[in-house]
Formats: sequence, C-alpha cells, structure tokens
Amino acid sequence: MYLHVILSFVVSLFFQSPTFETSASSVKYSMVHKLHSWEGVSKDLKVATKWNEQKNEIEQISIVVNVATFNSGLSSRDSHMMEVLDGLTYPRILFSSSSVQYTPDGIFVKGKLQFHGVERMIETKVKLEKQNRRWVFSGSLPVLLEDYKVERPSLLFVKVDNKIQIDFQVAYNN
Repeated sequence: MYLHVILSFVVSLFFQSPTFETSASSVKYSMVHKLHSWEGVSKDLKVATKWNEQKNEIEQISIVVNVATFNSGLSSRDSHMMEVLDGLTYPRILFSSSSVQYTPDGIFVKGKLQFHGVERMIETKVKLEKQNRRWVFSGSLPVLLEDYKVERPSLLFVKVDNKIQIDFQVAYNN
C-alpha cells in the first residue's frame, strides 16, 4: 500500500497535466465591410481543461472571453461593438466542449457556443503544434451574426458581412 502511494506521488511529479498559458493564448474576430475590414483580439481568456492523464490529451475544455476585452486598435470601434453585442446584458462568450476526438487528420471538437444570449452546437477542427515545452491548439470558426441574433453594424448605410471569422489559439506549458 505504501509503495503504491509513493509511486503515485513520484509519477505525479514527472507527469503533471499541462498548465494553461495566458500570454500565448488568444481569441480573434475578423469582420468585413465593403470599405474596409478589421480584427479584434482578446488575450484575456479563462480556460478550464480536463486532461486524460494516461493519453496526455484534452478530454473537455471550456473557454470564457469577456466581450469588453476585445481590442481592435480603435477605442470608438470597440465601444460600438460593445453596444452592438449588448455587452452589458451579455458580457461573456462561452464555449464548452461536449466531445474531443483525436484522429490522424487532427482534433475534432464539438460543443456549445453561447454568444449574445444564444446557444448553438458547433464543430471545428483543431490543429496541435508542439513547440519545445509548449503545446498550442489553434483553429478557425466561421460564425453567422444572424444565427446569434446580432444586428449587423453598418457604415454609410452599408452593413458589415454577416459572416465573421473567429480564430483561436490556446497554449499550455508541459
């Protein structure tokens, strides 16, 4: 019995779950208007991860981003986005996985995206890169604003494209 406890302790010292690295993680949105396009980035993610210790793989992941943390480089545009997204009523964007499958073609993640008070099931392919002692999970996800009941902003009476691109990068130190 004592040998099992000591062995478990020693194994846990050498095989700890990777830890989330805030500085190398981000969520970015890209929007397009006939006159110009822009991006907004947030590096202020809250991430909860359940690891499969035997396989050293993610089993479940949840990511929360506050709408107010996105920076497009233009404060007036960021303020307008807060209005458009009803940031006081719906301050967070939340993703929670229901399935994470590792395959030779990549990692396929399914889950709920909660945005602007609407929950929808989504699927995306995630790429894993190992960089020294860091694991970086990244991917892209097209989102239709109308699916989440977001009124498309306009400039000179022309609305932005309905489809926005969400790019994400979640890093862990191992």
